Amino acid sequence: ENFDEAIRLYGIIIDLDPDSFVWYERRGQVLVDANRFKEALESFNKAVELTPPNYKSVGLLANRGLAHEGLYQWQEALDDYNEAIDLGKSIGNKYPYVLNSRGNVFSSLGRWEEARADYLASAAIFQESRMLSATIFAAGNAALVSAQLGDDDTAVRELKAQARRGSASIDFRAAIAALEWKNGHEEQAIKTWNSACKNIRSGQLKPGGPTYDSCGDFTDTTWLLKIRRWPPRMVELMQNFLEGMPLIDDEEVYGLPADASPRAKLTQSLKKSGYVAT
Repeated sequence: ENFDEAIRLYGIIIDLDPDSFVWYERRGQVLVDANRFKEALESFNKAVELTPPNYKSVGLLANRGLAHEGLYQWQEALDDYNEAIDLGKSIGNKYPYVLNSRGNVFSSLGRWEEARADYLASAAIFQESRMLSATIFAAGNAALVSAQLGDDDTAVRELKAQARRGSASIDFRAAIAALEWKNGHEEQAIKTWNSACKNIRSGQLKPGGPTYDSCGDFTDTTWLLKIRRWPPRMVELMQNFLEGMPLIDDEEVYGLPADASPRAKLTQSLKKSGYVAT
């Protein structure tokens, strides 16, 4: 995907047809994909400025919401998602991706009950449409929010259900391991983690197959919070599990200095064990 080239070409089209909102909207979509959120927002705002009177676009609102999210502008993102969802309802359409995105914003705002409701609604619509991967992801998000709310039993039950359906993903199994560790089931937690890392590893179950998440991702709290968007309590539980889990070799951590951080030791241990690509 050559985002820079696509953006350049949309710039040429806009120069030739500067009064059409369509090209600004499409350029904004590519800019979001390229993580150039400020420029994307400017492009979407120009598209809104050029739209005909009384015209509203669910796609434009939803994509501008993503740009706001990328800039951590949670209230602005929420406003766009609310308007997109209300517009969809007015024309009899359901937009599960927008519901899941709004759930992410509610999570970022600490409005956990509303986040869980949106994730569940999103999963139900995806299920009706027989979109299995999207259903699993949204339902898994709902389960993680249950953990944030302190309902570990529901979280584990729902995570296990989605793990059975998503056989190539480490994500839910990692969360289950963290919750098992927290609840005193240390041996089972290590078994859950090791099984996922050894059997799935990078998420590639067979040569040439698709690659999903990897065990090494879960050592990175920034990735968990900002990219994967795990709730804070789950990130803390994951840290506690990884720091408490025995390393492959506790006496000699593969050439690292004695004062190396626990995360560095863990990452090196995972590499040595083959759980993380070297």
